[in-house]
Amino acid sequence: MTIARLAAAGLAAALVSATILACSPRPPEDRAADLVVYSSHPEDLAKAIVDEFRERTGLRVRVVSDGTGALLARLGRGEGPDADVLWGGGAESLVANIGLFEAYASPEREAIPRSLRDEDGYWTGFTVLPMVIIYNARLVPEAAAPRSWADLLSPALQGSVAYADPSASGSSYTILRTMIVASSAAVASSAADPDGTESGWRLVEGFIGAIGGEPLAESAMVYKGVAAGEYLAGATYENAGADARRLGSDVSVVYPLEGTSAVPDGVAIIRGAPHPEAARRFVDFALGGDVARVVTARFKRRSARSDAPVPDGLPPLDSIRLVDYDFDAAVTRREATLGRFKALLSGY
Repeated sequence: MTIARLAAAGLAAALVSATILACSPRPPEDRAADLVVYSSHPEDLAKAIVDEFRERTGLRVRVVSDGTGALLARLGRGEGPDADVLWGGGAESLVANIGLFEAYASPEREAIPRSLRDEDGYWTGFTVLPMVIIYNARLVPEAAAPRSWADLLSPALQGSVAYADPSASGSSYTILRTMIVASSAAVASSAADPDGTESGWRLVEGFIGAIGGEPLAESAMVYKGVAAGEYLAGATYENAGADARRLGSDVSVVYPLEGTSAVPDGVAIIRGAPHPEAARRFVDFALGGDVARVVTARFKRRSARSDAPVPDGLPPLDSIRLVDYDFDAAVTRREATLGRFKALLSGY
């Protein structure tokens, strides 16, 4: 599996000043659309980019917003017959559901590294998402701030760590696998636990207590909850923490000492899309340099494009300690991983 130009400076200003239109499904009397996009992206990002796409193309676009897991489940059950594009969701989730998608080799994919896109074009990376810890600096003293995945198990944080349900959130599933891999790599191998996996699961078992045995329904609730002071800390994706800071909150972002992962999210055309030409136009637009510029400058997200700069305020990716994240294992062991996590929740 392989996972994806910076241009047109005018778009950033245009999107900043553009009127934001609603991205949720339109009322019943206005359901007609030239394109239906299923999106798990934050509402403000999706609104800005879809709004500009509407302006440029004149197409009527309806956006259905939900968590990655929920959207994929709907598609898998055949409940999205009008859906054209899935926009968002970690690469593992896309690969695990590859049969839902139609191959399309966008001309923009040449600007996206091979490691950030599917070699056959079934999906292409949109942004790159390091997984991080966030905490409310107003409520958590600097000396007590979590610096590692293991620090989330601190008694001071018990029951006050926000984390979304990994069966519904693609980023939360990536975090779960990342914690297992990072903890496994930090321990010496033994005959009983040669690859350290059981050590990783012991960390997860403690983490269940940190979240009070109750994962949140969707990933947006994590950074919003920490920003509002409802939770002291959380496990989320990098730009969620950046979003919270941009909104003026007291959220601080930590790259765990044991290491973290940086898996892309993607965009894909849904198999049997009723509006295939419009779907291809949207994929080209989303992967293009104009959107990369806005995503980087306004939303502080790392574009998958190799010619996009690092967002202001974020460290270069090569300065972050990254674990040897086994992408194939994350896909093939998904059901087993989620099943064991669910069992731990049930036993809490």
